[in-house]
Amino acid sequence: MLVKSNAIDRLLKLNPELAKRRYGLPDIGKRLDGEKFNPTVQHIADAIDFYGYEVRDENIANIPDIDLGGGNPINFKPFPLAIEEMKKSLENPNIYKYPYTEGDDNIRKVLLDYVEKLGFINTAPYNYDDVDKSGLSVHNITFLPSTSIIFNIIINIISEPGDVVLITGPNYGLFTIRAERAGAEVEILNLEKEDNFLVNPKKLAKKIDEINDSLQKVYNRRKGYVPRVVAFLNANPNNPTGKVMSEKYTKLLKEISEVCLVRGVFVIDDLVYRDISFDKNNLAKPIATIPGMFRNTISLFGLSKSYGLASLRAGFVVADEIIIREVINRIFQEMDSSPDIVGRALAGAYNTSLEREKIYSEYFKELRNIYVYKYNLLKALTLGIDSIKEIDLKNKIIKKIKEVIPNDYKDMLKGLPYVTMPLEPEAGFFAILDFTKIKGMKYEGVTINTERDLLKLFYNTSRIRFLVGQSISWPYKNELVGRVTFALDDDKMINTFKMMKHTLSQLEKRDNYIIRKNELKDQEQMAHIKVDGWRNAYDRIIESKYLNSLNYEEQTRRYISSFEEYKDLVLVAVKDEEVLGYSCYNYSDDNEFDSELVSLYIKPNNIRNGIGTNLVKETAKELLLHNKKNMIVWCLSENEAAIKFYKKLGGKNIITKNAKIGDKYYKEVGFYFDLIKLAN
Repeated sequence: MLVKSNAIDRLLKLNPELAKRRYGLPDIGKRLDGEKFNPTVQHIADAIDFYGYEVRDENIANIPDIDLGGGNPINFKPFPLAIEEMKKSLENPNIYKYPYTEGDDNIRKVLLDYVEKLGFINTAPYNYDDVDKSGLSVHNITFLPSTSIIFNIIINIISEPGDVVLITGPNYGLFTIRAERAGAEVEILNLEKEDNFLVNPKKLAKKIDEINDSLQKVYNRRKGYVPRVVAFLNANPNNPTGKVMSEKYTKLLKEISEVCLVRGVFVIDDLVYRDISFDKNNLAKPIATIPGMFRNTISLFGLSKSYGLASLRAGFVVADEIIIREVINRIFQEMDSSPDIVGRALAGAYNTSLEREKIYSEYFKELRNIYVYKYNLLKALTLGIDSIKEIDLKNKIIKKIKEVIPNDYKDMLKGLPYVTMPLEPEAGFFAILDFTKIKGMKYEGVTINTERDLLKLFYNTSRIRFLVGQSISWPYKNELVGRVTFALDDDKMINTFKMMKHTLSQLEKRDNYIIRKNELKDQEQMAHIKVDGWRNAYDRIIESKYLNSLNYEEQTRRYISSFEEYKDLVLVAVKDEEVLGYSCYNYSDDNEFDSELVSLYIKPNNIRNGIGTNLVKETAKELLLHNKKNMIVWCLSENEAAIKFYKKLGGKNIITKNAKIGDKYYKEVGFYFDLIKLAN
C-alpha cells in the first residue's frame, strides 16, 4: 500500500495558506486556471486584503473595530411583500419537492411582467409560440442566490482564456477579482472628473479598440482563438460613486450600448442599487429598454441592497435566451437548482400588482428620506454644517449631533480638518472622502504618504477602517481617498467621525519637502546628485581614475534614455522644484529576498537631515504595495557611513560579494531588511 502522508498534511502542502488562522475577511482566492491575477487585479486584491485582514488583529473578537468600508444597507425593515411570499413558500404543501433548475415558470412570469413594465423590449425575437409582443418569454429569465453568483457564471460563459472584461474605475473591487477568478482578464476604464464620473462613450470605444488591437498583435501569429474584449460592466447606479444614468441620459446610454454592440461586446447592466436612488424620478434606465439593445445586454437585479434582505442572497438575470439556457445548465451542474424561497422573495419584490405599487411607494419614500438624511449627516460631519443648505435638514442634523455629543457638538459642526468630498452621490450609501491634504503630514513621527499609511493611522488610533482608492480603482493615483458607508446608526457615525477628527487634529506639520515618483524633468538633477555623491562618498575608496571619468552630461543622458523603463521604480525627495535626493529599487528573483534597494543618493549639503531615512521607508512602503516581503541593500565594505546608516535602520549584515567598478573589484556587504518592520 502506498502511504505518502496523511490527508490533512497533503492538503496543507497544496494549500499552505490554510495553516494560518485568519482574522477578518477570508482569503481573496485564486484564478480557476491556476494563473496569477494580472497586475491590475492583484493591486486591487492586495488593497482589499490589507483592509479586510492585514490591518486587523487578533483582538477583533473582543474589541470590535469600526468598519466604514462595509457593504450592508441601513438597518431597515425588509420589504413586506417579499416576506409574505417567503412565508407562503414555507407553508406550501409541495415544499418536500425539489424545485426546477430554471425556477418555477410562475415566478419567472411575474419577473418577466415586471421588467416589461420597465420597458424591456427585444426587437429581434426568436420564433417561438410563447414569445410575447415585447419579444420576450419566461425563458429570458432565471434566478440565483445573489447577483455575485450570477456574475461569476456569466463571465465564465461568455469568456475564453485571455478574453477581457472591461470594468469602470471606481468600481466594486470584488467584481474585478471575481471576473479574473472565473478565467477572464480585467482592464479598467477610468471615470473622470471632466465627465462628471460618468461613462464617456468615446473613451469607452477607444479603450476597447486599444485592447483589441493589442491582443490582435500578440495573438495574430497563433492558430485558433484570438482573445478580445467580451464584456463591459455598466453599474447603474455606480458603486461607489452613486452616479445615476436615468431617463434623461437616454442618449448617453444609447451611445454606450452602441459602442459595445458594434464591437461585439456584451453590456452587463448591474442595476442592484436602482431602487435606492435618492430621487424617485431619477431611477437608473436599464439599457435593455432601448430598442435594438436587448440581445447584447445582460441585466442583473437583486434584493440585497434596496429591499433590506442582504442575508437572504437573492438575484435574477434577464438576457438573451441562449445565455439563460447556459446559465441554467451551470446551475444544474454546480448546485442542482436555486432555492424556491429565493424565487418567491424576488416575485414578492418585483411584480406589477397594484398592492406592490402602493407598498413600494410608501416603503421607498421612507427609505429614500432616511438615506438622504444620512448622506447629509455624513456630509455635515465631513465638510461642516454650512455645507447643508436645506434649513429643516440642517436643524435636524444639528439637533442629532448635539444629542449624541453634547459637549463637543459645536466643534463637530465645523467638519473634519483637511478632508474634502470630490463628488455628490445620487444613490446608494457610499461617499468618497479625499484625504490628500494630509499627505506628507506626520503622526507621532510617522509620515502619511500612502493609502496603507492612511488606513493604519485610523486603525491604530481608533480601530476605524475603510476601503481606500486602490481597492476601488480610483482613477487619480496621487490622491489619498477612502470609500465610506453612511448606512450606519446615527450615534455610531457621529462618534466615529468625532474620533477621526481627534486623530486628524493630532497630525504634525509635513517636512519642507515631499517624496514622490520621479518625473522626466528630474533626471538632470538626479544625475548631478549621483556624480557628486560618488565623488563625495567614495573618495579614497574607489580609484580616482574611475571617479574622474564620471560626468554630469553622460549620466543625464543615461537617466533620460532609461526613464520609461524605470520611472515607476524611483522615488525623489523634492523641495519646490529642487531634487534633494532619490532612491531606486527593483524586484528580485532571489529565493532569500524578493526586492532590492538598488541605490540611494542624497545631495551632499542635505545629508543627515533625515531625507535618506524617509526615502528608504517610503521605498519599503512601495514594495509592500507590490506584495514584497523583504529587501537587500548592497554597499561597499569600506563605506563606513553607509554601513552605520543601514545598521541604524535595522539592517542585518548577512552576505558579502565582490563587485567590479571600473577596472577593479571591491568587496560589498549586503544588508537584509524585513519590509514591514522597516516601513513601521
